[in-house]
Amino acid sequence: MKNKRKSKEEKLEEARRLLPATISEIQVQKKNATRFSLFADNQFLIGVSESTLTKLNLKKGVEITPSLFDRIAEAEDHWAAREYLFRILSRRDHSRKELKDKAWKKGYSGHYVEEILDEFEAKEYIDDQKFALTYTQEKFEFNNWGPYKVRNHLFKKGISKSVAENCIQQVFGDKAIKESIVELIKKKKKRYQREPAEKRKKKMFDFLMRKGYPSEQITEYMPLLLDIVDKR
Repeated sequence: MKNKRKSKEEKLEEARRLLPATISEIQVQKKNATRFSLFADNQFLIGVSESTLTKLNLKKGVEITPSLFDRIAEAEDHWAAREYLFRILSRRDHSRKELKDKAWKKGYSGHYVEEILDEFEAKEYIDDQKFALTYTQEKFEFNNWGPYKVRNHLFKKGISKSVAENCIQQVFGDKAIKESIVELIKKKKKRYQREPAEKRKKKMFDFLMRKGYPSEQITEYMPLLLDIVDKR
C-alpha cells in the first residue's frame, strides 16, 4: 500500500522541528525554475518562490529561527494566493467578492488576501464597475435576463447597489426590454400553443417574471404576446 501523502501542515511541522537551523544550500527546483529548495544543515527545509527568497533576503548562512520560518510560510501563502487569483483572472473577469470567496474556499484566509485584491484594483486587474456593466450586457444579450434577475446576481457577486443600478439604467431601455420579451415568447411559441387558452397568460407571465422582467411591463405587452402565440 502506498504511503499517504503528507499534508502541507504536516510538512511544515516537520520542518519546524529542525529549527533553529542555518541555511546550508539553496537549489533551483527541477520542475520549476522560479522556485527554490532551502536546505538547513544539509536537510530539506522548505520550498520557496523567488519572491519570498528576495523579500526575506534568504541566502546561505542565514539562521532560520521559528519566527523567521513563520514569516517564510506566510510569505509563501501570500505568493500562492496571488498566483491562484491571477490564474483565475487570466480566464475571465471577476468581481472583487468573487475572488475573495474563491481565495477563502481554497484556504487562503490571511490578511494578505485583501492586500492582493487592493493591488489588483490599483493595477486595474479587477474593476467592479467594468465587470458589472459587461456582466449586465452579456446576461441581457445572450441569456435574455431581465433587470431584476441581473440586479439580484450582481448583488450576490458583491456589486454595490449604486453600481448595479447604474449598469441597469445603461443597458435596459423600454424598447430593448420589449424586444427581449417578444423574443423569449417567440422562442417558446409552440410550447404555449399547446397550453389551454385559459392557462396561457399565467404561464407566460410566470416565465417572464422568472427571467427577471418587471410585472408592469409584462402586463403592458401581454396583449401583443398573446397575439404572437395565437398566430399559427
